[in-house]
Amino acid sequence: MPRATLRLLPVAGFLAAVAVLMWCMGALSGWITRGQLIHQASHDVSTLRGGRSPWQWQLRRPSDLVASRVFGAADLTATPAGLVITSRDGTAFEVGLPLAAPVDLAHWPLLRIDMQGNRDGVLGLIYQPIESGAACSADRAANVSRNTASLSIDLANLSWRTVDGAPCRAPDVVVYMLRLRVTIPAGSTLALRSVTLLSLERTSLPPAIDRQMADIRLLGAESSVSWTPDSRELARYRAPMVRLPEGASSEAMLLWRDRVHQYWPAAIVLPFGQALPTDTASHMPTWLDAGVCGLYLAWLVWLAVRQRPGVVRPWTEVAAIAFGPLWLIAGLRWGPDPSVAGITAFLAALIYGGQSEWRRRPVEWSWWGRTWLDWVYPLVPLPVAAALTLADGHHLLHLDVRHILMYVGWALLQQWAMLALVMGRLERTGLPRAAIILVTAGLFGLLHTPNGALMQLCLAAELWWAWSFMRAPRLVPIAIAHAACALLVESGLTGHLLRSLEVSARFFQ
Repeated sequence: MPRATLRLLPVAGFLAAVAVLMWCMGALSGWITRGQLIHQASHDVSTLRGGRSPWQWQLRRPSDLVASRVFGAADLTATPAGLVITSRDGTAFEVGLPLAAPVDLAHWPLLRIDMQGNRDGVLGLIYQPIESGAACSADRAANVSRNTASLSIDLANLSWRTVDGAPCRAPDVVVYMLRLRVTIPAGSTLALRSVTLLSLERTSLPPAIDRQMADIRLLGAESSVSWTPDSRELARYRAPMVRLPEGASSEAMLLWRDRVHQYWPAAIVLPFGQALPTDTASHMPTWLDAGVCGLYLAWLVWLAVRQRPGVVRPWTEVAAIAFGPLWLIAGLRWGPDPSVAGITAFLAALIYGGQSEWRRRPVEWSWWGRTWLDWVYPLVPLPVAAALTLADGHHLLHLDVRHILMYVGWALLQQWAMLALVMGRLERTGLPRAAIILVTAGLFGLLHTPNGALMQLCLAAELWWAWSFMRAPRLVPIAIAHAACALLVESGLTGHLLRSLEVSARFFQ
């Protein structure tokens, strides 16, 4: 075999390994996303079969309201019985209901409000379908009475008008705003306990949903951006079963899901070729989550006590440092309601790594670059990010200066953990340099699970930054390059090729 060919074999092997890692991350992202869609569909089917509403607001804390406050001259107090609002001067005040997803006010038009005032007053309603749309209000939707503990309002039969007095149609799908507007005398109080949307008829679903069953099948040749259901489908279905296209990526599946929910917020969205389990899936119980976290913390303490000068067990330390962040992120414990055990494990991993680094640093590194090349080499991925943004992005969005500075700090923390802690210990395992770079970049990609496109971009970028760190172990230049690439992508690329920069359970929001 020619000598030149022999020299190319290691390069070909390295590129093949990168390609396999890229494919695995895309496959992992798709598998997790399909599982999440099945979990959500199972929960939605259980809700509809039980005759419960998909939209309920339990009002117990200020955080259960938009902006955690009342808009207007009124004071908000949390009590065991619910939220109590006291009017200061008798003028109207508004209470915003958080809309984490679209709500269907056409098929669920009965608004039931569990509330009671100590004096009579007037309740109005305001809705705004989208941010750029006009707000519509019904000023006298119902009367607030001290003798009534619950109100049921048919939204379809109210007289809706814009701020200018022009008539509005009854609300349909609302994404942006839904508010209660209350007028009660000065000094009087209103107790709010819950708000629920109800339907005039029960949704009928089959007893079992197999891998083929669907009301609507989406085709891969269609674009989710331009797809719209025809008028017959819109009139026929309240909560249709929708099958996603075959072979869709995680980003495409979520784009399709969001598009379908623009027309049917209660739609049952199912991955291609998968049946729905008969039992509703559940996440790890809190006690088991806490138990695993406790065992992990005990393991870290035991490792810290046994530490001696010199790195003796590099693989053990890599596993100990990587487990906490991976358990939080890849375990889908970072979401709207983050797992306390997951966050504890994440912080414990960083603390353990920090004290280990302080007691015995396996490789020498420094914060600042010493030559201009130390600052230039890490920036090589930036033109690649710019090219992707030009090819498939949009106009750059404004990013707050505080957000930029916070992300620089976050990038520095990530690169310190991956390069100084993890890769520093991998260099003491005896692995070839190429394998060390692959393992480091692979772990960095997994820390962005299940965001498939982001995992692959991070894998590619970290391959270069890991090599740069081996060449010149300087952290700040790499962190700045990391932040520059990420902020450019966030500003100009998110929304299509890259859904967002969110990871863990937040990716599905």
